[in-house]
Amino acid sequence: MTDRLILAIDTSFGPVGAALATLDGRIVAAFEADNPPGTQAETLPPRVAEMFASAGAAYSQLSRIAVTVGPGAFTGVRVGLAFAKGIKLATGAVILGVTTLECLGAQAAHAKPGHMVGVAIDAKRGEVYAHAFGADLAPIGEAGVFAVADAAASFRRSLRAPFVLTGSGASLLGLDAPIVEAGRVDVRLLAQRMAVADPQLYPPVPAYLRAPDAKLPS
Repeated sequence: MTDRLILAIDTSFGPVGAALATLDGRIVAAFEADNPPGTQAETLPPRVAEMFASAGAAYSQLSRIAVTVGPGAFTGVRVGLAFAKGIKLATGAVILGVTTLECLGAQAAHAKPGHMVGVAIDAKRGEVYAHAFGADLAPIGEAGVFAVADAAASFRRSLRAPFVLTGSGASLLGLDAPIVEAGRVDVRLLAQRMAVADPQLYPPVPAYLRAPDAKLPS
């Protein structure tokens, strides 16, 4: 195989997933691993290496790396970004950082064409990470962490019918709209979308949106 490739990886929510695709969107290989929480750093490198081997591909063929940048688990976000940066150093591939909110929004838009999308990820403590998107997946406003009631009110203002909701916090909002279930990021769709995206629109920086619960001792 001699095609130029994109590697898409997701470690933001705990489970690890990766996909390898050509720049015209053909999926070459992919995997999803329901690894124990906190073990992304141990799971990701060998599974990606196995994926390259099974596809008969070389890291030198990489032109792009797409990585989820959160919001999600702090450890997972750091692992994914560190892994992507390590491969960039070895290959010169361009890194594109994509929020999990946009990833889930894209999956819902793919499942329900022509619908606006509200994405809400359960952030615990009565809050959700939320972002609204148009039917063309153009972002509406800014992503953030909101009280559940505030996120619901924001979606009522910004989303027009027909619209759908998705994400682990969608059912908390109490809105009368269909929910597109999305238990994880679809790394295949991520690879296909980022193969043709403008890298300048996707800087590889973490989107934590909220400070970590754990604090360093003073």
